[in-house]
Amino acid sequence: MARNNAFYQRFLDLNAVSLNVYSKSIIKRLWMSIKALWVLIFLKNKNIFIHQGSLFVLFPVFLMRISFFKKWIFYLLNRLARRNKFMLEVNDLPYEQSIDLELHIDDIYKLLQDRLYTIKGCYYIFASNEMASYAALKYSIQDKYFKVIINGAPELFDCPAIFNDEKWITSTDIKFVYAGSLNKGRQIEDLLTIFRENKNNLLIILGNNGEWLKTLDLPANIIYLGNFEEREAHYLVSKCDVGIIPYNEERFYYNLCFPTKVSFYLTAGLPILTTPLKELQQVFKDKKALLFVSFTNWSTTIKNLNTSEILIMKESVKNIKDSYSWKAILNENKFD
Repeated sequence: MARNNAFYQRFLDLNAVSLNVYSKSIIKRLWMSIKALWVLIFLKNKNIFIHQGSLFVLFPVFLMRISFFKKWIFYLLNRLARRNKFMLEVNDLPYEQSIDLELHIDDIYKLLQDRLYTIKGCYYIFASNEMASYAALKYSIQDKYFKVIINGAPELFDCPAIFNDEKWITSTDIKFVYAGSLNKGRQIEDLLTIFRENKNNLLIILGNNGEWLKTLDLPANIIYLGNFEEREAHYLVSKCDVGIIPYNEERFYYNLCFPTKVSFYLTAGLPILTTPLKELQQVFKDKKALLFVSFTNWSTTIKNLNTSEILIMKESVKNIKDSYSWKAILNENKFD
């Protein structure tokens, strides 16, 4: 959602016509979808930018399973690409992602990807370099038909926030923070184990799908703050010392993605402890703002990391953090 909103704001700056196809109201969503389809059917000689996720709202998967509708949908998309400059923003590869996140693996997504990423004349915008390389090779996408726009983050604002416990902010202990989704498949349980054994540092957790954390008997050095709006979450993160990304480096998709939390941490002024993910190692090669450590060695690293080392890393963050704001990333693109 953060990525979608950033692109939306950028298109507003460019005075583009925007069509939303999502609403919690089924009736309103149906009306907006009919309106969008009507426009798409008749567009010609235009620049069209569509978020991949919007397609799955506009064309629900249950329709994609019906042969007639699937043929019509891809006929429309191919027609769009023939008559216009059609740009598809690919923030994730749904099939590969579902495997790594231990979600229900639906083969329909594999079939849809095979069709979606082979539309003749379509331009693709991928959210990471490794994702682009993988998709371009697998689906034979020519270089001129794809580009990469990594995930950025908002600029940091000082804003009021509601805290479950404000005492942690003034603590002299090193504060590690995980900000993001807290569902299964993100090594959160393993992270809790590390900090249960290392009580001299704080682990601050915030994000969605974390209600299960409230049912646990967490030690005093592990604090779950809850879920916050993006601006408030960014402010809270800035009060910590080190952002963490505990993704399993042995999983295929994690090595393809550029996690949004990377830019989120950097623009908040935080250095990052992360597993050695391929995409991040490529982007941040020779930069001292990130510390790459295999997850099996995290316990030792967290125990031994000291304030002096963190301050040195924070100086490196100052030199690059502005480059990872959405403003810096998207202002370079006119989408024409």
